[in-house]
Amino acid sequence: MKALLLTIISISTIFLVLCLGYYRTWFLEKPAFYWNSFLKQRTSHASLENIRRGRYGTAYTLSMTVKDSIAGMKVKDPLILFEPNGYYRDSLHIDLHMPEPALFYYYTGLHGVWMNSPGVEKANYLVRVNNGRAELEPIRSSEQLQMILARYRKFYPIL
Repeated sequence: MKALLLTIISISTIFLVLCLGYYRTWFLEKPAFYWNSFLKQRTSHASLENIRRGRYGTAYTLSMTVKDSIAGMKVKDPLILFEPNGYYRDSLHIDLHMPEPALFYYYTGLHGVWMNSPGVEKANYLVRVNNGRAELEPIRSSEQLQMILARYRKFYPIL
């Protein structure tokens, strides 16, 4: 009887916490939103790629665009340099976030770096966004890389 009573009290407490205040907002924005999205995607007839694009958003789309470009160029061991997210926010005034290097690797299997990452001196491609399109530009020399780094040094790669 004690176990049943404690179970009912525990479930009631969890329910009350999730239905009140800050945790209600969190619950509706995170677990409930993901569950509703899952139910829609489960019955969807969209392709797996389209489901992933909808679920993971711009970071996934940019990552896959870069991966397709690299595959088309047949580059061996590319190290992709990303423009800092602070550049898009502060200079271009757009809400765009490049994926962080670990997430980029998870999506594509390719290595990427930010301006302040260790090993940035080995970067051989730059992802630049122009007019809503991601462009992949080769970095041909260490002087060109230093000019790129100097240009973006004042911007922070925010998440």
